[in-house]
Amino acid sequence: MTKARLFRVRSRLSKLAFSPGGITVGEALKRGDAVLETFHDANLDLTDQVLAHVEARFGSDAPDRQAEPLLDLYLLCLELIDLALATPELGLNKAAFLLCDFIDLSLDRGIVDWETIDLHLEAMRLLRHSADQSEAQQDLLLTGLQRVTAKRLGPGDATTH
Repeated sequence: MTKARLFRVRSRLSKLAFSPGGITVGEALKRGDAVLETFHDANLDLTDQVLAHVEARFGSDAPDRQAEPLLDLYLLCLELIDLALATPELGLNKAAFLLCDFIDLSLDRGIVDWETIDLHLEAMRLLRHSADQSEAQQDLLLTGLQRVTAKRLGPGDATTH
């Protein structure tokens, strides 16, 4: 009977990680956070621009919002999700996700409920401009949006955040 020989191959990454003179994971994370912080204000400006565009086309005061395709609102909300992931403390990414979920279910059922869309848009404005909200307050607001979706489109349909 032959005996199997086992080889342990070290990857380039593991060699670099354990070689002297490198930086620690904690230091790498600190540096990464510092770089991301430089984009914080620009990201919030872009988020505000997209929110203003959504409001102009789909807000309660938009003159021709009934003529606008809901798919465009869905795509703008996806853009908001992307932007808001850089500022998760606002909870805006979750609210935009819930609006996408509502639009998706609305399109499947052929329902256009502008009152609920207005409620979602108002929640996103509130989250964006209320930085002092606690996580519990945000969760309460997001849970309320889920309940509205379930009430308007049927129980068990709203995705959990």
